[in-house]
Amino acid sequence: MSQLFDALAGGYDSWYEEPAGRMVDRIEREVVYSYLAPRAGLRLLDVGCGTGLYALELAARGVEVTGVDIASSMLAQARAKAQNAGLNIRFLEADALRLPFAEQSFDAVLSVVALEFVPDLAAALGEAYRVLKTGGRLVVGLLGRDSDWWRFYDEAARRDPDSVFNRAKFYTLAELLALMPGREVRGQAALFVPPDFDYSREEQALALEAAAVEAGRLDGGFICATSLK
Repeated sequence: MSQLFDALAGGYDSWYEEPAGRMVDRIEREVVYSYLAPRAGLRLLDVGCGTGLYALELAARGVEVTGVDIASSMLAQARAKAQNAGLNIRFLEADALRLPFAEQSFDAVLSVVALEFVPDLAAALGEAYRVLKTGGRLVVGLLGRDSDWWRFYDEAARRDPDSVFNRAKFYTLAELLALMPGREVRGQAALFVPPDFDYSREEQALALEAAAVEAGRLDGGFICATSLK
């Protein structure tokens, strides 16, 4: 699995520079941060940190970030970006199923679009919960099943046997909520704007997203859940 993501590292960030990538990232971050409530001094673990998209922004806000990932090439990019930005972030190569930390190590644990690729989601969530301090918050974002984006990824996987999406398992929001450890479990779906939308039309995209949320739809391309320990 690590080799698959190592192969993607070179062009991974470029998608976020395109209109679709920028909008998707904006929609997902709004949900994630509404649960995470990042603040200076928070000690946070980013599981499946990739090239550091969340880690760098959180560190710039004063969060004490540790990032882990199984892909060494992704981590190399994250380290280079952090160094260029003058940010002190610890990045470690580690498996989400075997985190190299003691219990009660972090105030918050975050994982965004990573645990779909772990063979045992329940075990990965349990491991994240293990290293979380009592009273700490777990925030997990996944690609949502039964969505326009899921169908897009599914088609991409059928066309390309080597696609990383052939190694992913997609979940509904209800399934994610049922697996979340801890108390005060809650979650929401987002990213209802379809992949074939003209993302240069930002206002229309945001209006479509807002209407879907207002309608209470659960079939979003992104699902996010949170709990307390």
